[in-house]
Amino acid sequence: MKQYHYTESGLDNIWLANGFEITETNGDKEIYIHDIHGLHKMIGLLLIEKQGLLSGKEIRFIRTTLDFSQGVLARLLGCTYQTVLLWEKDRGTISKTADRLLRVMFFEYLNPENDRTAYELINQIADLEAETTAAANLDKIIFEEKSDEWRRVA
Repeated sequence: MKQYHYTESGLDNIWLANGFEITETNGDKEIYIHDIHGLHKMIGLLLIEKQGLLSGKEIRFIRTTLDFSQGVLARLLGCTYQTVLLWEKDRGTISKTADRLLRVMFFEYLNPENDRTAYELINQIADLEAETTAAANLDKIIFEEKSDEWRRVA
């Protein structure tokens, strides 16, 4: 089966090796993704631990997964909704502080039962190299579903 370029996520680099079905009705293609919440959790965990600052599309993916408006996210991060809008359009760069806080909030959302402390997560994020070329290894990310669980393909 062919891989599916999952552009509906809002991210350009997500591909699915399996775990989806494509049907066609009256010339219209429809995609059904098995356990879409599990897939979004795996994408989210990858974004939390990626090197460098979050891109605009990554910020938007996190914000929409959290079901926040730009205004709500702005209030939580201590900025204006216009700032969030500019980040999402890649017309501004998220600050390191806002980036770390957004990742911690998203981690807590994805893992409410986790024993890991926010302090430990912030330390891990702070230890990541802040080089923008780190995104090169994230040009194409492939996920597959095995035993009803999404995993990143090496």
